[in-house]
Amino acid sequence: MTDKLIYIINEDGVRQDATILSKFRLANANDYIVYSLNELNEEGMIKIYVTGLVSEGGNYSSREITTDEEWNNLKSVLKTLAKSEDEPFPENIKLDAKLVGEEIAVRKPKKLLVSKKFADVIGSKYSEETEVAPVTLEKPVVETKEPEIEKTIKIPTFEELQARNKTIQSVMETAAKVEEPAKEEPKIIEPKIIEPKPVVEKPVYESRVQRVDYEDQFKKTVEPVLMDVYAKQQKQIEDLEEELSKTKFDLFEKQKEALSLSNEKEEIKKKNEELEEQLTGVQKKMDGILSVLQDK
Repeated sequence: MTDKLIYIINEDGVRQDATILSKFRLANANDYIVYSLNELNEEGMIKIYVTGLVSEGGNYSSREITTDEEWNNLKSVLKTLAKSEDEPFPENIKLDAKLVGEEIAVRKPKKLLVSKKFADVIGSKYSEETEVAPVTLEKPVVETKEPEIEKTIKIPTFEELQARNKTIQSVMETAAKVEEPAKEEPKIIEPKIIEPKPVVEKPVYESRVQRVDYEDQFKKTVEPVLMDVYAKQQKQIEDLEEELSKTKFDLFEKQKEALSLSNEKEEIKKKNEELEEQLTGVQKKMDGILSVLQDK
């Protein structure tokens, strides 16, 4: 539908053909457009886009819809427009803007997945009417017919023709006797140099949408932020590694200390066992001595 075709420049700077479905101005004095990229899914649903519209010096650009209240109002307007094909477009929200054939840079539009009929009903109410001023003539042009004049041809007789010839011949003889004027030197006509017509180059259509070097903008704005975040993350990693290293060292020292205590405990246990064996041997000897003394 070329009569509703506009060109959308998306965030990546890509130019897309779009069909405009509606345009309106709400009570908040903001302008909006609804358009489609003809994206149909298998269920017959179509994706439509809604964005604010800003006009600056005859050029159009989009305005992002940021609040839930604004978005809810816009959805209510779309539901109203899609109620019936027979209902006219509401006069109180009509927007006088000629958008067909325009390029519009759009950033972060709102999206809705609706039925094909919903989109068709909205699109059927879109129009860009142009009033043609009536042409008035200062004086009416009236065709007039010239009166027909009856023309008759009179054929001369033979005697009249002879008389005319004699008159012409006498005039020619008289003219021959008159001195002929001095002949003028022939004028030299200089050849005209026909210069080739300048080739008028067709005007090159220049887009009224300002092209943005997103790579340069990324390097200037986003890249420093990312580098700062990266540096902070790197510092956090280094601090964590240092803390982990200290924790490992302390744990290793405690393990060494525990191992040393375990070894000391083992040695003490062995010494206790040796002392017990010695005490047992001494006790046996004492028991033997006592038994000998009792026998005596």
